[in-house]
Amino acid sequence: MCQIFSIDVDWPYQIATSPWMNPLAYVIFNFVLASTFLALQILHFSDFLVGNGIYYFFYLTNWAICFETATVLCLFVSVLWGYTLLPTADKALPTPLFVRITVAMWYCAQPISLVVVLLYWTIVNPIWDVEPVIFSSLWAHFLDWIALLISLFACRIPFSFKNGIWSLMFLLTYLAWTIIHFVARIGTRTPCDDYPQELCPLYSQFDWNQPQGAIIITLAALVGLLLVVLLYVGFVKCRDACDQKHTVLSDLEEGKPTAKE
Repeated sequence: MCQIFSIDVDWPYQIATSPWMNPLAYVIFNFVLASTFLALQILHFSDFLVGNGIYYFFYLTNWAICFETATVLCLFVSVLWGYTLLPTADKALPTPLFVRITVAMWYCAQPISLVVVLLYWTIVNPIWDVEPVIFSSLWAHFLDWIALLISLFACRIPFSFKNGIWSLMFLLTYLAWTIIHFVARIGTRTPCDDYPQELCPLYSQFDWNQPQGAIIITLAALVGLLLVVLLYVGFVKCRDACDQKHTVLSDLEEGKPTAKE
């Protein structure tokens, strides 16, 4: 069981290097990424936290965007830390706890960012009957995923099917929260049309007052997550197949002859 949660990375090489840029450029890339996420997180707070107060933290999108921002900030620190070790690291070093936690967060944030996009544009604000959204909402429901996808292809962090356990834990935690929200009769900041305010669901489309529909959406989300994780496994396989240095190192680990041999 513990193997499912294990974090296996070649530190600092797989954290601090990129297939497409030199180590210093990769540090700068992660600084720009982290700065962008932080700036747009502040914008999202200003647009939605001020008016909603504590209710801001009740919604999946807001859980996800806050988590993603924390992840890219931790990743920048990890990349910068690894960069300082590259000149003296002639072999893999023990991976620090902070870096392992960062990688676990990254394993979670990558698939969840796409799950949020799919849920939002198919259930909450379906693209075939879309309502206008402001920029900070577009960031939280689409552009953040694009930024993380670029980060995925820019890095060398490994990803396998078992790493999907972290995003599954995130999604199950949020599902548990929606049940607690319903049972505890917390309600929403503003009244809704169909129920007393304390029974108003977080999402009208995902309503535990009508458990059959909520269970169907829950099962669909879990199946969707499974497919998303498989998609990310494919993304990483494609990325690594284009990474000649990664291929050579993998062949050496497996005892295969390289092209020079």
